[in-house]
Amino acid sequence: MQTPNLKRLPKEDLHKLAPVFFRVNDRPFLIPPRYRPLWDCLLLRDHPRNNVIAPTQDGKSLTIGAAVTLVASCQPERFTILAPSEKKADIIMGYVRDFATQHPVIYSQLELNPNEKLDRLKRERSRNHLTFLRGGGVQTLTLDAKNGRRSLEASMGFGSKNIIADEAGLVDDPLWSTVMRMMGGHDYARSFLLKVGNPFFRNHFFRSTNSGRYRHFRHTWRESIADREAGFHGYDPQFIEEMREEAFFDVFYECEFPPEDTVDARGFWQLIFESDVKIGEPVPEGIPWCGGDIGGGGDKNVFWVVYDNVAFVVHETQTRDTMSNVTIIEDIHETYKVPFDRFNIDDVGIGRGVVDRCREKGWPVNAVNVGLPSRQPQKYANLKAELAWAGRTWLKGGGQVHQHPQLKQFYWARYKPNTDKNLMLESKDELKKRTGKSPDHFDSFILAFYRPPLVGFM
Repeated sequence: MQTPNLKRLPKEDLHKLAPVFFRVNDRPFLIPPRYRPLWDCLLLRDHPRNNVIAPTQDGKSLTIGAAVTLVASCQPERFTILAPSEKKADIIMGYVRDFATQHPVIYSQLELNPNEKLDRLKRERSRNHLTFLRGGGVQTLTLDAKNGRRSLEASMGFGSKNIIADEAGLVDDPLWSTVMRMMGGHDYARSFLLKVGNPFFRNHFFRSTNSGRYRHFRHTWRESIADREAGFHGYDPQFIEEMREEAFFDVFYECEFPPEDTVDARGFWQLIFESDVKIGEPVPEGIPWCGGDIGGGGDKNVFWVVYDNVAFVVHETQTRDTMSNVTIIEDIHETYKVPFDRFNIDDVGIGRGVVDRCREKGWPVNAVNVGLPSRQPQKYANLKAELAWAGRTWLKGGGQVHQHPQLKQFYWARYKPNTDKNLMLESKDELKKRTGKSPDHFDSFILAFYRPPLVGFM
């Protein structure tokens, strides 16, 4: 079999090439209807500017990886895959490495060292470029503020006029303007730019989404489910229902940009609104948890108790006697029947001494360092982000709080995605600069949602 002549095939038959050359999970790779226009776009590159918005983990990177591999192996076309982090850049490149080793018509075109094996190439995650005998190739570059200019200069040396910007919306405007200047070195009509991403920010990606210069590809979870019902790969409807309560559902699955009035100039969204907080004093239900934020440097010591249905402040004080918190913990234990193993105490800074003293007394309190990694690292940038979202979920699920003048701190919290699309909170230092105060009450409240790992599990 010879490499296909992509320009001579009828456009309606281009998607039929995928199952001939590629396999996914040991089955022929079938391009679902929702991705066939994107597949055709990559194979033909018949429009210089293209914009893609599609749900997360729905197959767009897989489709792009297969198309790029096919083109680069049979034509002298070089592709540069740009992304805001190495991890993101390697998603498409990982598919390219895999697809390039599957079919003899394609892997026979690879430029390899004499001792290089196909199996090793497939597993070699550090391999960020491939070249083919006909002059085609694929490379990745990371676009971040620290080394973005150096990466782009390297890209110019590679000579690629075909740019695929994965997670383009997470690249900030100043750096993106450098990408566009790089594109200016090639004939406009013969260049090819594919911007791919989720609609997080109203930045250059928002502008290209609404630009007449771009050809647009967009679908939501609905088209994915429809393709699944027709026998192709797509979302399970139960999965979509499950994800409705998770962060960024509108962005990841509805594929909608956030309303302009909900995002500040730095791209942060408000975590909790006044409408989310229900004021009331119902009879407490369940066994309570207590979150203790130990103050220092003028900040307050604050303790919140959270039951299944209600939460309230049980202590707040400002004192230089840190160890007085040990007595407070004992009083809360006796008054509100909070088991010692349900006290979650801030273990950063001076809080560590309180934890140590409690444990000396035989009280198995939980030491919580919110700066540590989340136990769901695919969702949250750190433990604090995970706990903040848990507190938000409890409030939106009907949990009530007693009236308190410092509830206003709940409305200060801001969040946005990092370059790995994980939820991150605005740093405490930035929040204090913006508000002039430390969010002691909010920090105490969310500490109550920490759950220690089961013995033997992490």
